[in-house]
Amino acid sequence: MNKSRREEILAAALRLTYEQGVGALSVRSVAAAAGVGASTLRHYFPSQADLYQAVASQLVTHVLDDLDIADDSRDPATRLYDCLKQFVPQSNEQMQALTGWAELNRLALGGDAGVVEILKSGHRASEEALLRWFGTLAGQGHVAPADVDAHVTRVLALIDGLNLDLFLFPDRVDLAAARTALRWFAELIIS
Repeated sequence: MNKSRREEILAAALRLTYEQGVGALSVRSVAAAAGVGASTLRHYFPSQADLYQAVASQLVTHVLDDLDIADDSRDPATRLYDCLKQFVPQSNEQMQALTGWAELNRLALGGDAGVVEILKSGHRASEEALLRWFGTLAGQGHVAPADVDAHVTRVLALIDGLNLDLFLFPDRVDLAAARTALRWFAELIIS
């Protein structure tokens, strides 16, 4: 398989997602944006679900970085907080990303199977990052290994709730409040 062709198709799908939203993702639109035929796209992504999964993974892994989670010379709660705050917008300019997130959830609740697959794939990629981070902290003795899965579940719920509040109630919950909640959670976990 030609890796660069697959990467070109995926890059075109990501551009479409950023420019037109997830609703623009279809085999035809991605193939046209990538300058390939539908059969070529199907060679690299045999199903629409495969395409959605690749796009969602790229969207999440593009945003989430391990930063310095492994640097045991720094306070573990601060390292965890630095990683966790990647899940919420970092500036008011990035708040528009919440509209896309909310739209994905609306479409998924409406039964759009493709969007549900995108959300599931994004969730799995987020979960993998959190498992790495908590696994690192557990390996350093800052978190009980038996608690890692529970912490991942809790932080995913916290992040979803914070993003929903940021979207629905921006006058009540702003970026500073979201960061404060993430800091509180990180310190609670590490204490």
